[in-house]
Amino acid sequence: MEMDFETLEKEIERLNTINTKANYTSRKRYYSLYYSIYHALLEMEKSGQICTEPGSKSLGYLRELQINDGPEFSCTIVFWNKDNAAKKYKIGVCIRGLPICKPV
Repeated sequence: MEMDFETLEKEIERLNTINTKANYTSRKRYYSLYYSIYHALLEMEKSGQICTEPGSKSLGYLRELQINDGPEFSCTIVFWNKDNAAKKYKIGVCIRGLPICKPV
């Protein structure tokens, strides 16, 4: 999925308005949208549109955690728009919680 920063911000905003405690369907929608954003970010990272903070792992590291460590993991990565360093975002996964994706 090709995504620009305007779309990214709208999708992150939409993600953060989903009430995951409402019901199973809303929680499923949240995960679906999170993974859609995540895969778009991987493409943006590959094409050089975004950078992770120095010292941070790559976005691919999140997937490794999810595959290898199961539900007991925690990692947050800060990345930014290479054309606008003021636009920073957090993406990650939390111990026993939902994944996060939000502006810093």
